[in-house]
Amino acid sequence: MIQESQHLRSDQVSAYIDGELSSNEAQDLRQHLATCHSCALRIVSAMQLKAATTRVSERVVVPPEALSRLTAQLRPEAPKRPARVYPIRSWAWGALAASLIVVVSLIGWRETRQSNSLSAELLDQHLAVLSSGSSPEVVSSDRHTVKPWFQGKLPFSFNLPNALPAGTTLDGGDLTFVHGRPAALLLFTIGKHRASVFLTQRSANESAPVSLETQSGFTIHYAYTHDLRMIAVSDVNPADLDLLMTALVEAQSPR
Repeated sequence: MIQESQHLRSDQVSAYIDGELSSNEAQDLRQHLATCHSCALRIVSAMQLKAATTRVSERVVVPPEALSRLTAQLRPEAPKRPARVYPIRSWAWGALAASLIVVVSLIGWRETRQSNSLSAELLDQHLAVLSSGSSPEVVSSDRHTVKPWFQGKLPFSFNLPNALPAGTTLDGGDLTFVHGRPAALLLFTIGKHRASVFLTQRSANESAPVSLETQSGFTIHYAYTHDLRMIAVSDVNPADLDLLMTALVEAQSPR
């Protein structure tokens, strides 16, 4: 049991984002996150870094000459007397490549955060969902199952559409944090594409930024109601994502 006055250890953060905790341990940790913004931010930051590292590792090819220079720097200075030359083993090359990937990912992650911190946070959370392979807390295409699961877990409520646009299905939902604020994460499939929709409570003086932007080939779609802020992230056609967001906005209207 995690006490309210305690903060998560580094090994607990790593175990949680890697899916290594038991269901009871994960539930205990989520209860702690609901009341501790400091730990919630640590979890989100760790997820972002993991997602950024995964992205870079998939597209970065370390030049052989760069590896050669690093290898030369890591080798001890040659003694004055003749010495045997020991070849670099395969695991050493892997370690050097991993080091470069981490450095490049950290630089890219920092630049993205500086350019647009909210969009970067949401994009990294979406990519973390895609790369983790783990299922959300509630897995269902039935709105009557997904919506009630959130009741009592968030300081706000929301509705789900009676009908979704053609080719769009609800996959489930989970709890998350956006800029340290509790949020609902709704997962959808649009054709062959995945979409993450983040719902947070809208502040009284919160302004509405641009409704649409693109980062790294992903569309980030903002929509607002009187009480809610909804942000969708996906690599689907922007027009199809707009249909989903329109349906979600209309579902919040009084009936």
